[in-house]
Amino acid sequence: MTGLTSQGLGFMNTRRQLTMWVFLVAIVLPANPRTVRGEPVDFARRLEPILLTQVQIGGFWRDQLRRQICQWLPHCIRQLEAGGMGQNLLNFIHAAQALRGEAAGAFTGLPWSDAYVYNTIEAMCLALAIDPEGDPALADAQAVFRQKLDEWIPMVLAAQSEDGYIHTFHVLNRLERYSDIHHHEFYVQGYLIEAGVAHYLATGGQDRRLYDAARRCADRLCATFGPPPRRVWVHGHPGMEIALCRLARLVNELDGAGHGDKYVELVRFQYDTRATVPQHRSEYMQSHLPAIEQTDAVGHAVRGTYFFAGIADIALLQNDRRFVEAADRLWESAIQRKHYITGGVGASHEGEAFAADFDLRNDGYCESCAGCGLSFWADRMNRLHGHAHYLDVQERVLYNNVLGAIELAGEKFFYQNPLASETQRHAWHGCPCCVGNIPRTLIAIKDLMYARNTARNTLFIQHFVTSDAVIDDMAGKPLRIEQRTEYPWQGEVAIRLEPAEAAAFCLCVRIPNRTESRLYRAQPDTAGTFTLRVNGALQACDLVDGYARLSRTWSPGDRVELTLPMEIQRVYADERIAANRGRVALQRGPLVYNIEDVDHQDQARSLVLPPDAPLQAVWQPDLLGGVMAIVGETPRLLAIPNFVRLNRGGWSQVWIAEDERVAERPLEPTIASTSQVTTSYETQEGRFSTRAIHDQKVPEQSDERGTPLFHWWPRQGTREWVQYTFAQPETVAAVEVYWYDDRGWGNCRVPDAWQILYRDGDQWKPVGGASACGVDRDAFQRVTFDPVRTDALRLDVQLRSGYAAGILEWRVEAAPE
Repeated sequence: MTGLTSQGLGFMNTRRQLTMWVFLVAIVLPANPRTVRGEPVDFARRLEPILLTQVQIGGFWRDQLRRQICQWLPHCIRQLEAGGMGQNLLNFIHAAQALRGEAAGAFTGLPWSDAYVYNTIEAMCLALAIDPEGDPALADAQAVFRQKLDEWIPMVLAAQSEDGYIHTFHVLNRLERYSDIHHHEFYVQGYLIEAGVAHYLATGGQDRRLYDAARRCADRLCATFGPPPRRVWVHGHPGMEIALCRLARLVNELDGAGHGDKYVELVRFQYDTRATVPQHRSEYMQSHLPAIEQTDAVGHAVRGTYFFAGIADIALLQNDRRFVEAADRLWESAIQRKHYITGGVGASHEGEAFAADFDLRNDGYCESCAGCGLSFWADRMNRLHGHAHYLDVQERVLYNNVLGAIELAGEKFFYQNPLASETQRHAWHGCPCCVGNIPRTLIAIKDLMYARNTARNTLFIQHFVTSDAVIDDMAGKPLRIEQRTEYPWQGEVAIRLEPAEAAAFCLCVRIPNRTESRLYRAQPDTAGTFTLRVNGALQACDLVDGYARLSRTWSPGDRVELTLPMEIQRVYADERIAANRGRVALQRGPLVYNIEDVDHQDQARSLVLPPDAPLQAVWQPDLLGGVMAIVGETPRLLAIPNFVRLNRGGWSQVWIAEDERVAERPLEPTIASTSQVTTSYETQEGRFSTRAIHDQKVPEQSDERGTPLFHWWPRQGTREWVQYTFAQPETVAAVEVYWYDDRGWGNCRVPDAWQILYRDGDQWKPVGGASACGVDRDAFQRVTFDPVRTDALRLDVQLRSGYAAGILEWRVEAAPE
């Protein structure tokens, strides 16, 4: 059986209109197509996951999972139900009405909106495995999940056609099935299949409703697609591949070997025909070359990570060397040339895609779902090769990319995860594909902690999580295993083994390599440094494929104690990564650290950290829920883990200037630069941020597109505002505003009109005696007015009909003394 994992989805930039093309494709392969199989592979190292349907989780990970279970998933449920921000569950109700021939409501959302419901169902199923251990909030949340599963599953079943097809967008809009690859039917149905498997496992097979629906859907796919006379289909968004492989594993286990193989054959057929439809050959969709010929991680990063994970699945299930080699080549490309230190992948905002080799700009996209996809891919690569390297990558992306996507309050999330940003998390999103994907990926840590070889005489300790669980079969006997650790804050891990009776097997304990990508080097280098004791006795162990190996007969109560180095490491990027030349990042254990303006007088971008500056780790119980911070005195520095970044507003960044020549010039202390900026709408994109309004960067008239700016897009023709709240009351008499106008290529224009307001108590009043508020392009618009003493100024702006507006800089002048 496969682990409990799954998918996500990318979305176009907010400026781009969503375009739907309808291709009525009727393409078949030549008669008698021949599928060439590669040379079989000896899978002596192949691993199988250990799925836990009941587990106690404590320590660090209990806090993280509790946030997902008690805050985030209930938030998702509220938004998916009627009256929520997405209310996508209504689509199933309406589709059921349409299938019964009744008058049906309209479709809500994007064509793939069913996916959000399915991945939330799967996340709820995973959450039921966590023992609440007397925690009433956790127990109450799980009770709600059981109730919602009982409510939602009949809604899903009622929206499924008798022949197994299900896709509410097509049903409600009366569209021909599989007529437009951009509607993502395969992708969405893959979510259903994964949810069906998860629900079956969560109920111990006692409730087969959703699993049977998943089987019907998969069977319909197998009857529709494949060699002639069935159809060829190059779908738009991978994800079905790993879903069908996961279903196949479970079916083979339940019904007997071979019964699930048809699902694997459909996946194989999809890979073999991926590049056979000329009009759908695209790097963006990973359909430009046959799967086994691809060498470079390109295209949409979420689609890519799912597509590559499926290649590894085929390598595992069909023992085909060509798929192994393709998976290895693509991994080399993604991890050794395109991987962020935070674990993110997909640098390009254009197409949410992988960028060129070594193009790792710090405003990179790093979609949360791409981080989830990388975790899924790493899981399969680890099963394929049995090497800890893949878990080192998985650990990095889980702790630093996916975990930080959800705010500490548990009701907002990041769609993008740049390494330098001041954007705030979303309560929801125009394409909320991440909402169920993030919790599903994180709660699945319970199924990633352990693995075993197929002979079940070697147990692998993969992730360090305070936990207590029973493994059903280790060397022929049940094994209770406990972990006690304060990881990732501390490096000590205590493992207690309780076999039913003395048993001989090999215990392999992962020894993390903190520079698993050649893109980065760390000082000090701690690779291979550890101590290991068994029942208090120091062990001399072989380190094989990243694991310390201990072979012996284990008795009940045996205790293994691992100590890992936890020094603060300075990390340097490959010189070919232009964005980080002259810069350093900090990490400690598996955690990458950030510095934020809120801790550095709004000057984090100007901070210079000399190579010899002393640093120390200090536990801060009252900071961000309790974190191990990195502090320095000269210069003054406070760094926090990346996963708790941007919970207090302001600016946050990973890479710190070590060479003063790459540091930004400190802001001069002015009324504007020391003010807090708020607006009627805060954009979430890259260089478009509120800090740009007072960053003292004056644009060259010919180069506005390269200057940081703020804009109100996608709002058009509306009345908006932007406000300075001063550090202290000031007497002011003039402002200068440089309006942003992207005439000729975008949708921002100078505004129709604007005025200046000042705050008087709890009222906003126009300033008196104001000169004309100009709207000329390519110049500062200066306005003088009667001096006024206030603690805040506001620009009240009327946008042009059909257009947004933006600001490159806003200055404020004190009244002459």
